[in-house]
Amino acid sequence: MTTRRYLTRLATTGRLFLPALLGFALLISCDSGSSPVEPEPTPEPTPEPEPEPPVVLEDSVYVEPDKHADAAFILPAPPERDVEDFVDDEIQWRWGQSQRSTARGDVAMLRMGRTPEPARLIMAGALELDAINSETTPALDRLLTRAYWTGFQSTKDIKAKYLRERPFAEFGETAWYAPDAQDASGSYASATTAAGWAVSLIFAEMWTPRQDAILRLGFLFGEDRVISGSNYQSDVNAGYLCGSAAVAMAHNNPKLEEDIAAAREEYKKLKGLTIDPADFVDCDDPTGLAIINPPVFNTPSDYRYEGDLARYYYAKSLRGTIQGKQATQDVNGYSDNMTKIFGEVLLIEASEETTPEIYKLLEMIRPRSVYEVGYVKRAYFRNRPFVELNEPTSVPKEEENYRYESSFPSGHSCLSWADALVLAEAVPERSRQILHRAYEFGYNRQITGYHWATDIDAARILACCLIARMHAEEDFRNQIQKARADYLRLAE
Repeated sequence: MTTRRYLTRLATTGRLFLPALLGFALLISCDSGSSPVEPEPTPEPTPEPEPEPPVVLEDSVYVEPDKHADAAFILPAPPERDVEDFVDDEIQWRWGQSQRSTARGDVAMLRMGRTPEPARLIMAGALELDAINSETTPALDRLLTRAYWTGFQSTKDIKAKYLRERPFAEFGETAWYAPDAQDASGSYASATTAAGWAVSLIFAEMWTPRQDAILRLGFLFGEDRVISGSNYQSDVNAGYLCGSAAVAMAHNNPKLEEDIAAAREEYKKLKGLTIDPADFVDCDDPTGLAIINPPVFNTPSDYRYEGDLARYYYAKSLRGTIQGKQATQDVNGYSDNMTKIFGEVLLIEASEETTPEIYKLLEMIRPRSVYEVGYVKRAYFRNRPFVELNEPTSVPKEEENYRYESSFPSGHSCLSWADALVLAEAVPERSRQILHRAYEFGYNRQITGYHWATDIDAARILACCLIARMHAEEDFRNQIQKARADYLRLAE
């Protein structure tokens, strides 16, 4: 088995703990002169810290609190305990319980907390540094701290709206991570997940050669919250999306690009590297197999299948609604249709002819999104719901086209979320409408019967990763500005 294949198998099990991944991180980098290092032994958990209320200092964020895309508008309400969509949350809560006494649980405990400190630990490992702090790595620390609090603040409004009870409280447990017992902010969406994911996306852009390790660790940082019982899986899924939306908004602040450039130079000096940012173009797009967990299968050992099944039947019940009708119209994922759909949200008539720069931007994303998803599809074959259950879809004319193509992950969902992230950056004044429409576009694949819920969740993660990678390219960043000019030319 090759080194890369061995790493991929480890990284996709969902059970890989921090030291093992950090030990193998160099094997997938494209740094000049890199060499593998031996994995370190699993560290002992540190004592639980006292609760620390987050204090966000002035100039420590890239997005002002009132400039975030409104997650309460973008995302649906969290599932109640008595509805089908809650089944997956309960299944994952029980899985989290089972991990607490394992090495995976030990690492999760190390990364608990609502300050940037756990993110410093993770990013130092991914970058093979002894530490990230304000004394020895001031530029990296500044980038990390601002990214963390930017992601953290993105969940403020949605948490205040729902004040969802945390799983350990709902199920009558003692909090595994004691400080969370004193937190009254609610669990939906997970602010810690949003913060860690924002850090990961920005650091993946900052140092593309290590993007796979950075992004995998950011993904697992969210999963830690399920293990702790402090957040449901749906809280964590929402946290990933909030974090990615926060990063999209952050790209409108010139400080972010300045901080990324300073962090790159500091890292190069620390590691004795000569790589130029232009060399990042030679790095591949993120390896989805090394970042996300494997798909759910209908087997006795796959505990999450019942959750996917319950979510499928709930979505199927919406086929007779207005959204169900919209779902049948969202089967076209080509750039002409995506341009038209988002043009409606932008309140302009968008097309290849009327908004050529917006169209070109989406065309830059589409082939790379298709490849990103296709790479994972070729590694895993999962039957689509309508095939697995032998049931009709709400778009029967498309069934033969998709019957023999893997359901995991969802190409439509990856493309729509990727498009939305860059359009939200280009037109921040319409960001919440753009991202809400993209969320619906992905969910509509579940309504039609072409995808399972976890196919869609995974696809959105891949979209975030791809856009972080593309942001390292000057041509792509310039095209976002050209797309904005297209919008301003037609907007009333």
